[in-house]
Amino acid sequence: MGKIKGSAKFLENTRLVTENNRGHSVICDLSEAAGGTNAGPTPLELSLMSLAGCGVIIYADVCKNSKIDPGQIEVKVEAEKPANSPVLSGVTMKVNIKSKMRKGLVEAAWRRTEASCPVLFEFKEQIPVKVEVDIQIE
Repeated sequence: MGKIKGSAKFLENTRLVTENNRGHSVICDLSEAAGGTNAGPTPLELSLMSLAGCGVIIYADVCKNSKIDPGQIEVKVEAEKPANSPVLSGVTMKVNIKSKMRKGLVEAAWRRTEASCPVLFEFKEQIPVKVEVDIQIE
């Protein structure tokens, strides 16, 4: 796949639009209680949504490539975030799979999912992030 890209642009108040390089976008905002307009998920919520989505899509792909029926899968992600802290103190990924396949096959498919889900890897491992800031005063 090469490089994966993402960008975000400020719209107004606390609202922004985030985009990838394939023509997709998501509006993010803070809740009304936090001073926003609740026009979309916060970026932090979007990261948790991405984790849940990655679990579902990678599981479906693993099943497709293994030629097994994925059945039904739902992934819910919950995170603990202390008040006034930018850091999550814990994340729980709850996976519910209903399948007619043998339990061992489903378990193996989920293990392969965990091993190849890039968003799960991002949550579990520290990935170096290089920050480059360019400030132009007009």
